[in-house]
Amino acid sequence: MKVTYYLIAANLIAFILQISIRGFTEIFALTPAIAASGAYWQFFTYMFMHGGITHIFINMFVLAIFGMQFESAIGSRRFLLLYLASGIFSSFFYMMLTGESMIPMLGASGAVFAILTAFAFKFPNQIIFIGFFFPMPAKYAVILFAIIELFSGVFDLQMGVANFGHLGGIIAGLLIMLYWRNKDKSRRAPEFTNLEFIWE
Repeated sequence: MKVTYYLIAANLIAFILQISIRGFTEIFALTPAIAASGAYWQFFTYMFMHGGITHIFINMFVLAIFGMQFESAIGSRRFLLLYLASGIFSSFFYMMLTGESMIPMLGASGAVFAILTAFAFKFPNQIIFIGFFFPMPAKYAVILFAIIELFSGVFDLQMGVANFGHLGGIIAGLLIMLYWRNKDKSRRAPEFTNLEFIWE
């Protein structure tokens, strides 16, 4: 669970720097046109930037709830890789669908959605609460989130929200978990090669 704590701490420290240093957010948030022109660090740093107290609170709250249990299940190394790789994928997915604009994108939401998706992949039938009040199996909750983010992005239903970035995180979380599942299966398979069994 230590990586979850470290990620939350990193986000909080970055937010303090945002409100303390003028121009900090502009340098490290993802502005697609600027990032594509050479500010490549923004594809990584944007996921530690946030737009306000509510924004960072929601992301860190969800990360704490699902991250600690999920990190214990898959290990700290894989958990960190999933978080960072999904955040980066989310930024490219967002740019692929929206173009190289001058509107900044910031927030850990893409990575957090990936963690939530991976959690649902690992524990599909575990009940989670949508909006704190509506219980739903994790697998259905993620499908619902994906549909909401897709339609919201296509029809621009949520102004100021990078819905395609969220959707990118969901896709990244699913793809990474599928890859790891197949990789783990291929590692176990040779153990049974050329063995003779007698069943009783």
